[in-house]
Amino acid sequence: MEHRLKDRLKEHLKLDDSEEDSLLSFYLKSATDYIKGATGYENDHLIVLLAGIFFEYRVTEKSMAMAVNSLTPLILAAEMSGENDGTEPG
Repeated sequence: MEHRLKDRLKEHLKLDDSEEDSLLSFYLKSATDYIKGATGYENDHLIVLLAGIFFEYRVTEKSMAMAVNSLTPLILAAEMSGENDGTEPG
């Protein structure tokens, strides 16, 4: 799954090279862990969006946690509206 998400993230960020692969993997793992903890399952769309934010701003871990906490209401609203990219909860 990581390879598929990494390809989607690269497309989202309009990256052509694999120079940033390890960094992208780190951001995808962080985003996956957060989204799974917040919603109870992995939502590819939200994971790619959140990992993209992490990549674009390249903030410290503490700042990243603060940014994610501020996004929580939006993530939960997307979850409640049923925008789960075709993935069922659980």
